[in-house]
Amino acid sequence: MIPQELVEYIETNVIFKYHQLDTSHDTTHVRQVIANSFQIIQELKDASIDERMVYVVAAYHDLGLLAGRAGHEQRSKELLLADKGLSRWFSAAELQMMGEAVADHRASSSHEPRSIYGKIVSEADRDIDFWRILRRTYVYAIEKKQLRHPQVLADEAYDYLTKKYGCDSGLVFWLEYSRNRKNLQELQAFLQNPEEFASACQEVYKKLQQAGFFRSGS
Repeated sequence: MIPQELVEYIETNVIFKYHQLDTSHDTTHVRQVIANSFQIIQELKDASIDERMVYVVAAYHDLGLLAGRAGHEQRSKELLLADKGLSRWFSAAELQMMGEAVADHRASSSHEPRSIYGKIVSEADRDIDFWRILRRTYVYAIEKKQLRHPQVLADEAYDYLTKKYGCDSGLVFWLEYSRNRKNLQELQAFLQNPEEFASACQEVYKKLQQAGFFRSGS
């Protein structure tokens, strides 16, 4: 059970700050990671998992992006540990474990997360949903790389998704989370079917165009 006071604290002091990030890492993303985290613990059915810690780790996982992408996971840990308000709900040992979980969250990390909390947020942050990943990849390429041409964006998306999620990506799952495994198969099927992938790219491009992502100055 998560105390309402903790939820209000995190909403006001942490999640609100995600409004400063790019569209692919804004409040929508952090709320999705929080939701994914709770889906995972429901599937794990492990009574020893502290829902409060899961919530805080998920909320903090990308906050370090406020100072740039490189090393953001370590900065996220530092921000969590510097948050004196959290001591109202957590011991020093719990705070340290949550900090380590945040630092371990990157799916591209070569080492296994040090605790169940790191494994949960890592799996939750993968958020393997083909359409959501494709859209986020497009948005990031548009906003951060200033790409605009449909084919250039499609090629960028294909290269990124293949490298990160393709059959030869070496992707490692830290938990037996059925949703990610099932959705990975669907994603890889798109990558292996050029016509379907191209059609999906066209659809995402059209929706982003309708949403105004390609207006002058966007």
